[in-house]
Amino acid sequence: MAMQEGLGGLRDPGAGAAARQRHARAYHLDLLGDSHNGLGRHEAAIEAYQQAAQGFREQGAQCSYALCLLKIADSYLSLAEPWHAVGYLEACLPLLHDLGLRRHEVRAQDQLARCRAGLAAVRLLGEGLPGPLARPDDVAAVGGSG
Repeated sequence: MAMQEGLGGLRDPGAGAAARQRHARAYHLDLLGDSHNGLGRHEAAIEAYQQAAQGFREQGAQCSYALCLLKIADSYLSLAEPWHAVGYLEACLPLLHDLGLRRHEVRAQDQLARCRAGLAAVRLLGEGLPGPLARPDDVAAVGGSG
């Protein structure tokens, strides 16, 4: 019963069906992102995950939303673009903590620390001081979702 109420209420069967359809769309976009990621199509995965995250957020599906944000960060790290991953990691960390998803939270904290350290080392993150132009090899060393 509670699941149905969370997906649109019991008073209006049409609203419940529409909510289930929106949830199914977000869920399938999440799976599509997983498939793209598995095939090494990280840009396409990011696009699918972003759409899924938006759908989950609109529905109040916080767990799925937080995990999509983490998957987006992972995909950016696979592309060796830690500067994009930082914002997603910062956004998902409080959600993961509040949801009690400790294993994911620790992983996200570790990734964020590695990103920040690597970006600070090439002066892409820090006190706003201009630094030398980063070489792609320097920034690529920061990436990886290990």
